[in-house]
Amino acid sequence: MLLLALFAAPARADVCVWRDPERTMQNIFPEARDYKTITVKFAPDKVSAIEKQLGAPIEEASQGEFNFYDIIGAAGGKPRKMGTIIALAGKGEYGVIEVVIGVDNAGKILGAYIQRSRERVTKVLESPAFLDQFKGKTKAGSFDVGSAIKPASADAEAASRTVAFVIRKMLVFYQVLDQGEKP
Repeated sequence: MLLLALFAAPARADVCVWRDPERTMQNIFPEARDYKTITVKFAPDKVSAIEKQLGAPIEEASQGEFNFYDIIGAAGGKPRKMGTIIALAGKGEYGVIEVVIGVDNAGKILGAYIQRSRERVTKVLESPAFLDQFKGKTKAGSFDVGSAIKPASADAEAASRTVAFVIRKMLVFYQVLDQGEKP
């Protein structure tokens, strides 16, 4: 009975662990030497600001703490923050789609990848043709699949919308929680 209850629970999204720091650091920040985990708590005013910007509620599971990963490199022999890694998940048709992005210090996307997915269309979601569309985008950019973002393929439109929303959500989290954007 307990097993049935555990497996019958609805799939949750949002919570996501950064699974492979070295891979990400080398792919998105080739000069990276280390990272520092920054844990931020969700205050009620921050939750409100995030939900207003997203136009949707954030899951309760996301409202405790959130981790950002500041990427450290060296310039002139001195350590400096090169940017930030953000990991978050969204609910796909076949389970959770885990997405990781790297942003520069101004919040502009430098790279994105699918960390884990069980979608039938995972291969096209992981393709550079799809993910490279997010490079250079900021929170203020359009993430509308069909106009600003081409779906990964004709049969991946729903999964593409999930990925685009998760990426936009990460940028909003970054600006509100990490950068202190005022509600």
